[in-house]
Amino acid sequence: MTVIVRPWDDPEGWNAFVASTPYAHFQQSWQWGELAPQLDGRALRLRAECAGKPVATAQVFIHDIRGVGRTHLYIPRGPASCEPSLEVLGPLFAEAQAIGKREHAVGLRVESNAPAGDEALATTFRTLGMFPTYPPSQPRSSWLLDIRPSLDELLVGMKSKTRYNIRLAERKGVTVEAGEPGDVAAFYTLLRATATRDGFFIHDEALYRRMFQLFWDAGNFRLLLARFQGELIAAVTLIRFGRTCWYLHGASGNSHRNVMAPYLLQWEAIKWAREQGCELYDFRAVPDILRQDQDMYGVYRFKEGFGGYHYTTMHTYAAPYQSFMFGLWHMYFTGRFAVNAFRRRRRGLPARQFS
Repeated sequence: MTVIVRPWDDPEGWNAFVASTPYAHFQQSWQWGELAPQLDGRALRLRAECAGKPVATAQVFIHDIRGVGRTHLYIPRGPASCEPSLEVLGPLFAEAQAIGKREHAVGLRVESNAPAGDEALATTFRTLGMFPTYPPSQPRSSWLLDIRPSLDELLVGMKSKTRYNIRLAERKGVTVEAGEPGDVAAFYTLLRATATRDGFFIHDEALYRRMFQLFWDAGNFRLLLARFQGELIAAVTLIRFGRTCWYLHGASGNSHRNVMAPYLLQWEAIKWAREQGCELYDFRAVPDILRQDQDMYGVYRFKEGFGGYHYTTMHTYAAPYQSFMFGLWHMYFTGRFAVNAFRRRRRGLPARQFS
């Protein structure tokens, strides 16, 4: 098998191939790469082909390490491949290393969307000189729901309290409508209120506007708004790619929380995902360990009420290109994580498993 690696500059062809692979993820979509400047990076798209046909791709993000004249490379939820063999992925990662040399990269981090038990891919990574590392940049675990059954079957598969809360929201008069670009400011106000209440980081509004517009223009984005007595009280954002729809953001205000709008929003989101032909609904982040002392355990309890199953991706893998500099950078990365973990413990907050 002769594999050639070259850049790929065809957005539609890129998305079609990535979406056709197992474990396809929106963070390997063309639109996510276009967001790279807002995420303090640049994106390069590599295509591995055999006999003129693509067999694997990797969207590689190049991030500057401030103050030292170095960069680091990152492949989020990739590479995308139907065959995770050394013959296919070896040339792809060799080209990534060549890019790393040109960009003065200290190393590469890869966070695949493949499951933790994928020994074939793990063996390929190890053979290529990569090793598992900790902590991951983003949560490894999510909550997935197979949405191929009928709506009635999905309702039966939910916990009784979840079904009750969906119907309660409907009885109380909560309405759900599709949002437009002009509604992003109102959504961001809700998101900021949620972040303040629950203590999590959010980006500037401009980044969300850019993100949403990229996927809106591609026909893969949905903003759902919940209103009660004319007041906007909750919202969710959704991205679909391949056979999966992701629940990206959830936001809610501090009033009328007793009308259970988030439950109805999720139900309407699931119905929209089915209408779009999706087979999986990804609620995204939940703890790796489903235990009460873990961060996001309360979020997990909300999500698992809709039915579904726990999904954990494989470990982050790293490939040092400049061993000494990579060691220093990784020491800083893990040290920052340790300090944040210590501060969380001092504040009585649960353990977090990602940076």
